[in-house]
Amino acid sequence: MRRLELSPRLAAIAEQVPQGARLADVGTDHAYLPAWLLLAGRISGAVATDVREGPLQRGRETARLYKVEDRMVFRCCDGLAAVEPQEADTVVIAGMGGELMARIVERAPWTRGCTLLLQPMSAQEVLRQWLVTHGYCIQRETLVREGEKFYGILTATGGESPAYTLAELWAGRQRRGEVSPHRLAYLEEQIRRRERALAGMAQGKTPPQGEMETERKRLEELRQMREEWSQWQQ
Repeated sequence: MRRLELSPRLAAIAEQVPQGARLADVGTDHAYLPAWLLLAGRISGAVATDVREGPLQRGRETARLYKVEDRMVFRCCDGLAAVEPQEADTVVIAGMGGELMARIVERAPWTRGCTLLLQPMSAQEVLRQWLVTHGYCIQRETLVREGEKFYGILTATGGESPAYTLAELWAGRQRRGEVSPHRLAYLEEQIRRRERALAGMAQGKTPPQGEMETERKRLEELRQMREEWSQWQQ
């Protein structure tokens, strides 16, 4: 039996799962994450969900292969619809869009009492905005790089949160003293994207002035964040 190894993205999520957690893994696919956590003795049990039976079957095969099937439950459902509040105190949702993640969490208000580990593939700004305006506080953000792509992992719990700026919604809030080897490169990538977006708007026949002004403000804030981060590293 080959050793179960996680991708850098899943490994970064695994590092943040509390010891002894009761895990719900939404969109589990092959169930590599809960299986690895069980093998490592990090969690006591897991509920793995997916909207399709195919991924769940692959997850069951993983559980059998690594002999952890007695501590995993598989459920075919939309998000957390078939998970009871007492079954999980830590919820992982990874590999889907931020808007979908927000809808999943919205339908399960009991997650305010949980640790949420969220890894959006898109619409991060939508997810951050939803969390901070619906009773959640983003405690931490972790950047992971796989190949040429950056992935952000949001750790959130129930609680009040200060309002985010336009740039913070887009790139996450940075804190002095945090260690993030990818932060500067990530900010530079976000700045390039916003510069291209702004240039594209300006070339249109009828440039959307309101959107352009918002984009200019976001771009300026991102540049300020880059400068701030660079100063902190000196």
